[in-house]
Amino acid sequence: MKVINPFQMNNWDIKDLFIFIFIIQIGLWITVGLNFIGMYIPILSETLTFISLFFINGILILRILNIHNLGNIENLLYSVGLSLAVTMFLGMIIDLTYPFFGIHDPLSTLPLMITFTLFTLILCFICYHWNKNPTNFLNGYMKQTKINKSVYLDLDGLLNPMLFLCLIPFLAIFGTYSMNYYQNNIILMFMYCLIAVVPIMIAFDKFIPKKLYPLTLFSLSISLLFSSSLITSYINGWDINMEYYFSNGVLMNSYWNFSVPQILNSMLSLVIVVPIFSKISSTSIVNIFKVIYPIIFSFVPLGLYSIFKGQTNSKIAFMGCFLFISVFMFFLEMPYLARQEIGELFVVLMIMLMVSKKINKKPLTVLIIIFIPALLVSHYSLDYIYIFLLVCTFLIISLRNLNLSYEHPILERWKIIKFFFVKHNQEEILKLDYKLQVILIITLTLVYYYVFSSSALFDLTLFTVNNLVSTVYTYFFNPNSLATVGIVTSEKSLLRSIALDLQLLIEFMIGIGILLLLYRRTNMKFNENFSLFSVMAFLMLGLVVVVPFLAGALNPERFYQIALIFLSIFFVVGWIGIFRILNRILGYKWEKKTVYKNSLKLISIFLAISLIFNSGVIYEVFHDKPSSMSLSSSMDGPRFNNMEVAGASWLNGNKLEFNVYADLYRSLLLNGFFMDHLSLSNATPVAQPAYIYLGTINVNYNQFAIAAKGSNPVAYFNGTYTDANRIFDDGGSRVLSY
Repeated sequence: MKVINPFQMNNWDIKDLFIFIFIIQIGLWITVGLNFIGMYIPILSETLTFISLFFINGILILRILNIHNLGNIENLLYSVGLSLAVTMFLGMIIDLTYPFFGIHDPLSTLPLMITFTLFTLILCFICYHWNKNPTNFLNGYMKQTKINKSVYLDLDGLLNPMLFLCLIPFLAIFGTYSMNYYQNNIILMFMYCLIAVVPIMIAFDKFIPKKLYPLTLFSLSISLLFSSSLITSYINGWDINMEYYFSNGVLMNSYWNFSVPQILNSMLSLVIVVPIFSKISSTSIVNIFKVIYPIIFSFVPLGLYSIFKGQTNSKIAFMGCFLFISVFMFFLEMPYLARQEIGELFVVLMIMLMVSKKINKKPLTVLIIIFIPALLVSHYSLDYIYIFLLVCTFLIISLRNLNLSYEHPILERWKIIKFFFVKHNQEEILKLDYKLQVILIITLTLVYYYVFSSSALFDLTLFTVNNLVSTVYTYFFNPNSLATVGIVTSEKSLLRSIALDLQLLIEFMIGIGILLLLYRRTNMKFNENFSLFSVMAFLMLGLVVVVPFLAGALNPERFYQIALIFLSIFFVVGWIGIFRILNRILGYKWEKKTVYKNSLKLISIFLAISLIFNSGVIYEVFHDKPSSMSLSSSMDGPRFNNMEVAGASWLNGNKLEFNVYADLYRSLLLNGFFMDHLSLSNATPVAQPAYIYLGTINVNYNQFAIAAKGSNPVAYFNGTYTDANRIFDDGGSRVLSY
């Protein structure tokens, strides 16, 4: 059975493409009208908005750039990335310019709909004109492609595994529903175990064919993300409540005030994309953070699969991607970091451009010029990390161009030193204009953050660099001051020790993989740009571990997750390399193919076990202290029920100009409503007059969470606030007047 391929729209006949766009636009206008009169149609409205905002414009831009004949994954991700960039920058232009024309609520529904529809029509006109008379500045790089066999998907023999893969996300939905309303984690635990079996099925060539590896990764990714994001009916996590605060402020005012001196207020992934999607689709910000952003983030493993597959093969690429999604930071932390979800997508898009063989230099440069600013306005930390990797790579390339090995032949004798001093695969290096990238990203970063964050991030950067320089000489490699990187957990038990050993084995294999890369003995064709970035990412990860101030500034767990974008494939490379070495020691007892197959089988079993630990299933089965809020209803953390949300909302609407106090976790909830509050402490008394906000844990157990030092970041103390007047109480939260 063959069906038309929606991921090859830029190869469709232009009439078919325009018909599809016309249907989507008309459908979107109808749903917006129905929403206006109160006839909201769930799912349909969000779907049409998603396609219109996050897909169509990107497809048209690819067609304008004359980029054709890409794979399904490349077409999908470039389209989504370009569309997101259009949404951010066009939304910013609307917000900054429309007030001059008397439109003081520029981010309201009608101006947005008219502007985005007109923009899409303009792109359609350019597409039609250049399709009819292809004399644009990119002419000659690729011929215009008419509809052909590549535009169709062949589904013969794939329906059964496709149905199986589509079932897994529904297990996540039903499992979180069961946890939210019945405190039953059986479905979620079954889902985690089912996901753990998938890499074993892949390694043993059972049931899932290679054609479905991308769908498999997407299904597993969205299932893991939903298992966390859909817990409770409100947003959970650390940073996401502040992200909600700024997104909601723009939504309520239909206007973005860029002069607010707060870093998050300068992130267009929050203050432009979220309000625009909410206005057009009539979807709440909570649902956007819990459903839409995880879907977008699920494209990141797809991009990694495309990157890895082009340099290795489909199975190795799948195993590397499975490691990326099975590490707990991916699905237990990332759903609560909305801006980082978008930022990582643009990092992956930049890597895809690095390794691309199908896009020529001119259109590739145009895409770089679009994606670099998009990364900049999506997530500031990722922007700085990318700058570090880019500048270091540029310096290595400049060092190679000095040809020092001619004057000093010893530089070629040591393989590791040779990697940094001797040219290699120059045609891949020359395709990327590193000077342009360095100048563009540094200039835009300095200007944008100085202007649009009221210099808040600029000042913070200078402060961070100054502290880093002053402390690195004092503490570098000082055993008494090394940062404790809590990659696994601070809890002590047999199972926790096993989890730590598993994590250390992953890091060891990654180290072996990087070492093989430096020695040029991976037996794989790694792109030179990707190789340089990966080595720099590994070195930076080492710096985060050993430099205490840098570890505190970057958050080691989050940086480890970012570093895995580059390094996860080297876990597989290192594992296979170890088995090749063992085979050599044993006198080549096995054939190369046997070593390869057995390595992948053992990797798949290891990844399955690792996921069972990372998901927290093992701790639930053996009644150890829980590690996941998704599986334990009794675990305290940044998770909030409806009664707590109602209490915070009431306090926000009724409080006077008094101080507001809450404990560590409940303070995070208040961040979504107002920022001016204080943390309770057993060492510092409450300054009266004040309000004290209590959550369910505080009410039921009189336990209050506070930040602690050392290996355990959270401690508890018993509260003594019973003498305060109770002015709000809904059974799950209280507000006390003190």
